[in-house]
Amino acid sequence: MLSKIRSYFSKLFKKEENLPLIDRLEDLIESDSSACEGIKADDSSELALVSNVLGIRDLTAEDIMVPRAEIAAARVDTSLEGFIEIFSQNNFSQIPIYKDTLDNVVGIVRVRDFLPYIKDHESFNIESLLKEAIYVVPSMQLLELLVEIRKSVNHMALVVDEFGGIDGLVTLHDVASEIVGEIQQNQRIFPQIITKQDGSLVVDARIPINECEELLKIELLRPLQKDNEEEPDVETIGGLTMLLAGRMLTRGETLIHPSGVEIDIVEADPRKVKRVLIRVPKQ
Repeated sequence: MLSKIRSYFSKLFKKEENLPLIDRLEDLIESDSSACEGIKADDSSELALVSNVLGIRDLTAEDIMVPRAEIAAARVDTSLEGFIEIFSQNNFSQIPIYKDTLDNVVGIVRVRDFLPYIKDHESFNIESLLKEAIYVVPSMQLLELLVEIRKSVNHMALVVDEFGGIDGLVTLHDVASEIVGEIQQNQRIFPQIITKQDGSLVVDARIPINECEELLKIELLRPLQKDNEEEPDVETIGGLTMLLAGRMLTRGETLIHPSGVEIDIVEADPRKVKRVLIRVPKQ
């Protein structure tokens, strides 16, 4: 079955280059129905793959990029020890290197390129390790972005605004995750919301508030609305916790929502909440 899918996408990239990639995909589906004939109804992974590719027509680089504030990067004058610490703390295989500010990226470095210098600090020269960065606009569609990133040595692209400033960062993994993400969720790999036996929820802090409201059958945002004011301008569970506390939170803290819901901070770093445990009081 995997060979059928591979053959299908091989045809996709051989189509005329002057057509948008998403249009080429749809043309293939319409003109070559035999490509999907071997996919049975119970082959959920293969069906989900094709479905997900079609489903990202409206997604852009801006939709999936790592925001500027969350980019792990280093100054060009960082010491070898400093680079090793950055990589060990963030668990990334590569990071952007900048001069003065993040808006002036001079290249990308990979963690594996530092290995020869672990025992030879004297010969370390960061400029010799720099790989060229590629830049894309926020509005670039994901399939076109996939093509651009595949061309780069680093499989990474920096998203820039109209003034050339860095808005965010996208990797090949980010794009691939959008395509195969639904397959992973169907197989319950890294689910973003886990319902425990007692009815409590372990929630990724990036989950929209309305999704939790639907699961819990409780309003979480409206009770925080002040008289004669609009509903608070937050969208995620992480934003909700910061609104409740009025400050940054740390792991182990517990918040009490006006509805009585308890929110435990399960995972957090100095800049944001990552996971929470939500408990609804028994009626």
